Amino acid sequence: MPVNPGPEYVQAEKRYLQAQTLEERIIATEDMIRAAPKHKSSENLLALLRTRLKKFLEKKEKNKKVGKTTQKTVRKEGYQIVLLGFPNVGKSSLLSVLTNARPSISPVPFTTNQPELGTFYYQGVKAQVVDLPAIGAETFDIGIVNTADCILIVINNLEEIDKISPILARSYGRRLYAYTKSDLLSQDEFRRLQEKIRSKKIPAVLVSNITNHGLDELRHKILEGMNMMRIYTKEPGKLPSQIPLVIANGLTVKDAAEKIAKGFSLKIKETRITGPSSKFPNQRVGLSHILKDKDIVEFHTV
Repeated sequence: MPVNPGPEYVQAEKRYLQAQTLEERIIATEDMIRAAPKHKSSENLLALLRTRLKKFLEKKEKNKKVGKTTQKTVRKEGYQIVLLGFPNVGKSSLLSVLTNARPSISPVPFTTNQPELGTFYYQGVKAQVVDLPAIGAETFDIGIVNTADCILIVINNLEEIDKISPILARSYGRRLYAYTKSDLLSQDEFRRLQEKIRSKKIPAVLVSNITNHGLDELRHKILEGMNMMRIYTKEPGKLPSQIPLVIANGLTVKDAAEKIAKGFSLKIKETRITGPSSKFPNQRVGLSHILKDKDIVEFHTV
């Protein structure tokens, strides 16, 4: 273990320990190398990780030569959401309306035979979305489910929840249910289903990829669970940037500055805040000030 490992290293190590496939171990090891502290006391650790990675890559190459792997590699990029469900529940259709992806959509079961990737973008926040092959497909990879930050479980009836639960035994991501094809329900069926979801406290949203019903609510719930905040930077005398700096909840002015550039906080002589965390507009604060979502931060440097 390196001296003072950061949260990125700890998460990467956790993903490595939970990995079930060679591809997952390779990706997690690469992430650990990238996130490990680079100083003298961590030299042995880095050497160990690089040796481990070399062995994994050699094994991967060997497997390719004997035709043992056909699974598409998915590299985790930032916050990851996985779409999980049985055949023909509408996962691919949901991927197409939530992201920029254009997957093949067909009523034929198991049309998705490799993971499909898309980018979820909502109110300035981005996330990677992975549509997995349906449960029961030969190429279904439980390992991706185990390491995802959010598992969006796509269902057509509530009974599927109990069937899917055992698959999630080793996953640590937040669970959210999308009940698709709600446009096929009668008004009475829709009302009774909503009441059942509410009474059982199931974190589910009734959606329709045809009428777009519930999609905004689903996007909002995904964003709400990401535990992120949007910070808008502002140069003195100019309007705030329209592109937010996205950081984890509970971080400080110093954390935001270091996110912009390593060592940037050392150059700051004054910071002014306008927004939810300020008592009044243009409040002067210190580097330890805790930020809130949608704060506008103005840095004055030396």
